[in-house]
Amino acid sequence: MTKQYGLLAFPAKHSLSPEIHSAAFKALSIDAQYGLFEIPENELDDFVKRLKSDLIAGLSVSLPYKEVMIDHMSEIDDDAKKIGAINTVVNRDGILCGYNTDFIGSNKALKEAVGELKGKKVVILGAGGAARAVIYGLLKEGACVVGILNRTLETAENLAKEFSEMFNVQIKAYSSENLAKDLPFKDDLGNEAILIQTTSIWTTNPDISEEYVRKFCPPEYVGMFATVMDIIYRPRITPLLKIAEDLGKKIITGDKMFLYQATEQFKLWTEKEAPFEVMRNVLEENL
Repeated sequence: MTKQYGLLAFPAKHSLSPEIHSAAFKALSIDAQYGLFEIPENELDDFVKRLKSDLIAGLSVSLPYKEVMIDHMSEIDDDAKKIGAINTVVNRDGILCGYNTDFIGSNKALKEAVGELKGKKVVILGAGGAARAVIYGLLKEGACVVGILNRTLETAENLAKEFSEMFNVQIKAYSSENLAKDLPFKDDLGNEAILIQTTSIWTTNPDISEEYVRKFCPPEYVGMFATVMDIIYRPRITPLLKIAEDLGKKIITGDKMFLYQATEQFKLWTEKEAPFEVMRNVLEENL
């Protein structure tokens, strides 16, 4: 019987998950299909009920459900529990098991570009489910998360407090509203600092104005970092990465993290090593 997998998100149509996972299933001759489950929030509970009975074998989970879906899991992996968000569901005969492979993907993408993460100073832009995974992965590797920037300061403060206590470190929080003027964390960065953008801003605002881009990621602030990473992969060169490129900074595109987290998902679903080159080639062709 053909196994069913898919992406749970809203919106979902921008994703390249169907292309890379379908290619992976085909490469290993696995009888499986991967589709999109674009479910509005008011239909989520009904979808989860169907998920158990229809025996969809597994899910990728994206915005806005990475944190919400934890409450619907029968079992939660220890890393995902500490992160407080999942991006992967494995359905084992109606038992929904939640995992998070985002932190593995972000760490691999970062290490590929900058080497070992221990001692690296990092600032995170955003405080949602993806930010939680990225921060967890960094701290697990011994990196120094200097601070979290977020439009809603209280959310950033709560996240900073939670992970500061979890790892016995000190993480600061700051509003992202006046970056060019305030230059938060300026004295804490050093010469090799990393800025990581984790919000969905480019996905949810494809027609964003140039004025707002410069407010969200002002060159005056981006220029303080040696390396800039954006977890969004469509567009591959986001407005933030374009600013960083123009400033001569090293950039890390979001397709790196996307590919690495997807190969880990594939392994969880199938208990087989993912055909990495196949998935990478399909991703490259579709970007």
